[in-house]
Amino acid sequence: MTLSKFEHVKITGISVVVPEKEINIYDEAEYYDNSIKKIDRMRKMVGFWKRRVADKTTTPADLAYNAAQNLLKDMNVDKNTIDALIFVVQGPDYTNPSTAYFIHDKLGLSQNCIATDINQGCVGWVFGLYMASMMIESGAYKKILLLNGDTPSVGIDPSNRNSAPIFGDGGSATLIEYSPEKIESYYNTDTISSGYDAIISPFSGARFRLDWGNSDEFALLHKLINEKLTMPTGMVVPLMGGYMDGIAVFDFTIKIVPENIKQLLKSVNLTADEIGALCLHQANKQIIQTVGTEAGFELEKVPYAAFENYGNNTMCSIPTTLALLDKEVKRDKLCCCAYGNGLISISSILNLQDTYISDVKTFVKPDYVLTRDEYVDYWRKKIKGE
Repeated sequence: MTLSKFEHVKITGISVVVPEKEINIYDEAEYYDNSIKKIDRMRKMVGFWKRRVADKTTTPADLAYNAAQNLLKDMNVDKNTIDALIFVVQGPDYTNPSTAYFIHDKLGLSQNCIATDINQGCVGWVFGLYMASMMIESGAYKKILLLNGDTPSVGIDPSNRNSAPIFGDGGSATLIEYSPEKIESYYNTDTISSGYDAIISPFSGARFRLDWGNSDEFALLHKLINEKLTMPTGMVVPLMGGYMDGIAVFDFTIKIVPENIKQLLKSVNLTADEIGALCLHQANKQIIQTVGTEAGFELEKVPYAAFENYGNNTMCSIPTTLALLDKEVKRDKLCCCAYGNGLISISSILNLQDTYISDVKTFVKPDYVLTRDEYVDYWRKKIKGE
């Protein structure tokens, strides 16, 4: 348990965007033997219903940029007052440099505003808040723009009923500022790094290296790309796809996450009854309700509408949940908890009583977005100096 307290950090605004394309599980009846009863059962059990998915030219950065545009416009923020841009992402546009520099440029932020990426998955929003809060509380920064974006639906075979119905895409922007008045927030983090490889993309980085000067490497790459393996569960997966040890992840989620929340509440002398809502990462309905119950919450305080309507949009799922909260929910004490690859669980107590939270908006593709062919042509010309 790692407990942190902040006293002068205010979350002033939150904005969320999701792609325009919506997929309804009832439109995918062929994957359920054309049985509406089967679909109804899956919707009741797991919470499957609708999800929003990005097209082939949209990246997490594009979604985050559009959410930032909306937030800055809605709140009439002077861009020159932003001291730092933090982009939390697990699928950046570039591995070098940080994609945050690209967004910094497109938003037209000040030369005095620092920019950086943070590599995180489902915990990205709460983790980003935690990092930004430390920066604000230190006194070195007054206003930070936290961006999150993810497109987990990209590349998933629609016939894969374990993953395809779950994941949706999204982007979010959060404005965090120094408050001269006392505003308390708390964070509790558990890092179970022995499970770092329980959710992983094993062929996505420098551990898997190719010698591009050796033509034999292309044959090897082609072979590996086409290799499929059968997991103990019977599911057939591509070798070079993402890997998840479902049993290890479930065990972590059920054992560690509720305790992480309960420890936080106990440490700050709060009970579940005093919390307006428990806003959990929207993994799926079953996990949300199980974690909520194990943490001591009544189910009416554990919303899952975000998952039903937009799917599991990973690090954007809690901002989406906040955008869908019933207007009657008291927001001076909200518990937000995220958990996922790492393995990590991080819970927080936040005061969002005076926070501007926009409705979930439909993503508007920026003018700068190119098709893949246009992108390749752009770099051909740039490299040749044309």
